[in-house]
Amino acid sequence: MKRNELTELAAKQLAADYACNPGDFFGNISRVTKARFMEGYRAFKDEPDFFKMATMGSAVIASVSDEMLSFTTDLFAKADKDNAVSLFDGLQLYALNKKLSYYNKAAGAARIYFLPETPYKFTPKSGYDIRVFDEAEIQTTLYQYRGFDNALMYSAKKERHDIVAVCAVNGRNIIGIAGASNDSGIFWQIGIDILPEFRGGGLASELVSALTQEVFMNGAVPYYGTWGGNIASQNVARKCGYYPAWSELYAFDIDSSIIL
Repeated sequence: MKRNELTELAAKQLAADYACNPGDFFGNISRVTKARFMEGYRAFKDEPDFFKMATMGSAVIASVSDEMLSFTTDLFAKADKDNAVSLFDGLQLYALNKKLSYYNKAAGAARIYFLPETPYKFTPKSGYDIRVFDEAEIQTTLYQYRGFDNALMYSAKKERHDIVAVCAVNGRNIIGIAGASNDSGIFWQIGIDILPEFRGGGLASELVSALTQEVFMNGAVPYYGTWGGNIASQNVARKCGYYPAWSELYAFDIDSSIIL
């Protein structure tokens, strides 16, 4: 696959997630759609999101509940038509959060999603033993190792679950895991966890690179997600040959424990 082919596949995936057309993400007109499940959507939740929006760099597409439809349509109508991504700016999010607060919800941090450059090449560097675990082995072997929550979901009962993992082994000890979940039929998301004492030496990028190759070999598209403030995670993506492809923002239920 070439880079532009992966970008086009990402637009098709987002179109399923946002109930729109793939070309909408490359156009100049931002739009609002009613949240609903479409064939091939990424199964993060059991019901459609209350509010979410995404951009691939030009138009912004929002998928919202009935309660947010009128407000979001008005918000988009007032946005700068020549700079639609300003909808992710603080002032716009302030207005959005005021509305969301009526429903005990708030906008989370904008997440950045990365795709790998292709053709993809992987060269081991760390010297650690790198092992691949399939879906069954993840459940029977890796789930006994707790604390790798960024890499593993520790659940095999849901439609979206851990499907392949790559581990670094130091002697008899697992010191790092990169895991991929089948977010949709074709897009598998990569997560990474390294034990604190082994961080900073390039092991994270090695495991992500190795897992990227494994995902491609399984006929799926690997992608990597983090948020704007996590520079270390973004650097892992960069070192692994990934490029920023799109950004998304979701509304979440407010946890009363964080209200000051």
